[in-house]
Amino acid sequence: MNTEILDKVSQAVTDARLAGKPAPGRPTLVKLTGATDYQVRKALAALTQAESTPDEPAADVEGPEPDSSLPPGRLPRPWPLAFIGLAAAVAIWGGWVRLGELTGFGPINLLPGLGSGFTFNTALVLPLSVEFYSAYALRVLLASDRLTEHTRHFARRSFIASLAVGGGAQVASHIMVAAKVISAPWPVTTIVACVPLLVIGLATGLATLVKRDASAGDRR
Repeated sequence: MNTEILDKVSQAVTDARLAGKPAPGRPTLVKLTGATDYQVRKALAALTQAESTPDEPAADVEGPEPDSSLPPGRLPRPWPLAFIGLAAAVAIWGGWVRLGELTGFGPINLLPGLGSGFTFNTALVLPLSVEFYSAYALRVLLASDRLTEHTRHFARRSFIASLAVGGGAQVASHIMVAAKVISAPWPVTTIVACVPLLVIGLATGLATLVKRDASAGDRR
C-alpha cells in the first residue's frame, strides 16, 4: 500500500466529516489525490479495516490470508500447463491457417522481380496477430495499479472481442472444412480480410494508453 495515497485519502475523508459532509466517493478522491481508482479502492478498504479494528495497524488489502489449518505440502506444479497450452496453440494455429486459405490468404511472392523472390504464406498473419494481441491485452488487464481504469477497461473489452473473433474463426474454419467447402462465402472472406487491420488499430490504441499512463505515473 502506498502510504502517501493512504494519508491523502484519509485526510480527505476526515476533512469531509469535520465539515459535516458525507464522505467523498471514489471519483472525487481520484481527483483530489491524483491516484488511480484501484489505489483509492485499496486505501478505502484499508481505512475501513483500520476503523473496525482500531487497536491493530491497517494492513494491505491484497486478498484472503492462507488457511493455516491446511496441512503443509507442496503446491501443484504448473508443468501440465505447458502441454495444455501447446495442444491449444496447435489447434488454434491450424484453424486460423485453414480459414486463411479458404478466404484467399496463402503463399505470395513478397519480392517479385528479384530472382526467385521471397515467398511467404500470408495465412500465418491471422494467428500471429489475433492471438498475440489477446495475450498482450490480457497482460495489460492484469498489470499493476499504475494503469488507469480507462486503460484497463479498453484492454478488457478488446481482450473479450479478440476471444470472440478467435472463437468465431475456429467455428467457421471447422464447419467449412467438415462441409468440404473449397472457398469461403464472401461475407466470411470480408470479415477475415479486415482482421489484421482491426488488430493493428487495437494494438496501437492500447499501447498508446499504456505509454500515457506510464508517463503520467513517472511525473507523480
